[in-house]
Amino acid sequence: MYTRKQALAFAIQIRTCPPPDVRNQKEYQTENKRHRDICPFCSTDIKNEIDAWNVLSENFKKRINPTNLHDDKKNIKNGQLRILNKNFCRWQEGYYYTAPVVIVLKDQCEIDDEILVAQTWHDIYLASPGDLVVPEMLRTGSYEFFIEPWNVYTLKKQYLGPYLGQAADDVVEQTLKMHEDPNILPDWAPRLLPLIEDDPRKYFQELEIKTGYFFSIQAVNELMEKQTSNIFSFAHGSVDMLIGKIRKVKGDIEWLWQPETIEECFALLRFAPESIRLSASADDHKEIIAACLCLREGEIKALKPVECTVFHEKSSPEGYTVTGEIPGLAEDIKQLSFMCFMSDKKNRSLTPGKWSWDGITKNFLARFDRVKKKDDGVSIIIIDDISEKDRP
Repeated sequence: MYTRKQALAFAIQIRTCPPPDVRNQKEYQTENKRHRDICPFCSTDIKNEIDAWNVLSENFKKRINPTNLHDDKKNIKNGQLRILNKNFCRWQEGYYYTAPVVIVLKDQCEIDDEILVAQTWHDIYLASPGDLVVPEMLRTGSYEFFIEPWNVYTLKKQYLGPYLGQAADDVVEQTLKMHEDPNILPDWAPRLLPLIEDDPRKYFQELEIKTGYFFSIQAVNELMEKQTSNIFSFAHGSVDMLIGKIRKVKGDIEWLWQPETIEECFALLRFAPESIRLSASADDHKEIIAACLCLREGEIKALKPVECTVFHEKSSPEGYTVTGEIPGLAEDIKQLSFMCFMSDKKNRSLTPGKWSWDGITKNFLARFDRVKKKDDGVSIIIIDDISEKDRP
């Protein structure tokens, strides 16, 4: 009898174990040895088990790569199932992440050739509430699969690989709705059993989050733009004059230390505790309180705190990365500008970061090219220029 535990074991191997062609390459000897040391599925050299894994890999490859696939990167449309380009597959911390199959949700061609995608999985034994199982009548050229509306990210078109199938327009529409509210489920979708204690599907969701993060972070690194001080082009005059303007609109505002530059006037802002009202999600996630400045004709008209929910933090010798969501911002983001800094209070220094923002998912990523120390802080500045919005 096929169980969810077996389905989970299969998923772990497909997502994080090197396929035969990678495992047999001499240039990856060190990585493969490290993987065998930590992976219970690959730690044996028993020939029968290796042969069984090879057969499993080939069967899976045939299932997600039908004979009628084609690699048309110019004709990308909403609802298409695409496997990511194999050049995305890489080693990380002893695991080899293989490219997932995604569904195209939105072609944002007006934004530098970007697309919005959701990750998918083929084995509905691992589907749980919040997932969307696609019935046969709403898909073509594909085996049964489900979509993870909670696992959505932005890519450039060049990162998509071969076309595998197509889902109906209503599938795309319902996926976007479920991304906003996981309790919304279309009539045609099967109701899924709730999660229970030690449910293998919980561990599968964690695996999918890691997989989605691994591939989306590579794309985000390409999409990011180095932030510059041009965001503060509206700030004229001396630092003292700017401090006075800020205090005029927010009398109880403070700074981490006395600002000496225009950037410090904004990056070091600290709101009084009574002016911050955190949502219920603050009990479950770490928060960053961003400073949102509302401008009209180049003048600061309002300054308010905005809650940013942190999803993931990662520190490494190469630097520090933080991802999360800013759910409270308006739908129209065209007039919004962002900047992020890391502050070192002891040495009174600021490090600007690289920033990526997705206006559909409300997700952000900030990356800094230095290690974050224990007492360092991260600040996010949002500029909302309402001048253009109010013009007829």
